Amino acid sequence: MNKLIHFACFILIAIILVSGTIYVKQLMVQASETKEQDLKQVKEKQTQKENLKSRITLAEEFTVLKEHKTEKKPLNKKFTGIIPTNVTIPSIDVNASIEQVGLLETGQMAAPSTEDGVAWFEPGSKPGTKGNAVLAGHVDSKSGPAIFYHLKDLEKGDEITIKDKQGTTLTFVVKKKQSYPRDKAPLNEIFGYSKGRHLNLITCTGTFDRSKGTHQERLVVYTELKAEEAMQLEDEAKLPVTPTNVKISGNLLTWHAVREGNIIGYRIYKKVPGRTFTHIGSISEYERKSYVDKNSSNAHYYVTAVDEYGLESAPSSMAK
Repeated sequence: MNKLIHFACFILIAIILVSGTIYVKQLMVQASETKEQDLKQVKEKQTQKENLKSRITLAEEFTVLKEHKTEKKPLNKKFTGIIPTNVTIPSIDVNASIEQVGLLETGQMAAPSTEDGVAWFEPGSKPGTKGNAVLAGHVDSKSGPAIFYHLKDLEKGDEITIKDKQGTTLTFVVKKKQSYPRDKAPLNEIFGYSKGRHLNLITCTGTFDRSKGTHQERLVVYTELKAEEAMQLEDEAKLPVTPTNVKISGNLLTWHAVREGNIIGYRIYKKVPGRTFTHIGSISEYERKSYVDKNSSNAHYYVTAVDEYGLESAPSSMAK
């Protein structure tokens, strides 16, 4: 009987030992898996941090971008056209502000709101880009001549200048002018796509039809961007100027602002021993040109400038 009891106890102890060993192994496996998951999450977070500038927009990266006062846009391959605010035509003594308009319910381009103003067809091309940008102005009113009354007097070679609120200026040269019946104007030729950089000006002409409340014809003046400016738009965009005087003092990194180009902010890069440089932060043009890093021990830094097109300068000299 005692032998049976001892044997049973032995079996029970063996079961407990085996179960305990299996449990310990399971704990070790779980711990290993947890560690791997933690390492994976750390790597993912690090990758996300390193790829910060590729995951967000410039407006998100440089948080006060909306306050940025842009300078004149350089004419190069990064040029995306302008939003025109003013037009001058010296040969017929025109100097007018430009408003943005769209389509009426009839499907026609809306007219300027005043006799002395000019309208830009906003859904169409921006002036300076490839395509047909369109400006319209009244020829007359009940009180007399309006802004485009002398548009018919333009001749081939006359120049038309437009600019935006930053002062970017574009000059277009008259190529031809043509009158069309009011309902038979070639809309694709006037508004459609073109390989050239065109600006077309429209006004009314011909006899006034009292029953329709408008003139019987439309006058279109076709112009093209001046050759010298068009050639500039084929040039490669220049990178922003590199920040200078980059220094680290304690935990404070400082540098001098870049005064040239449409700079919207700066990127800070950091490298610690055994690793590569990582983008750790961004500072807007309007913020202090400094960055605080609480873990600056044994670290190396450089700073770059970023312009409104997203172009980034070469790295600055290294601070350590």
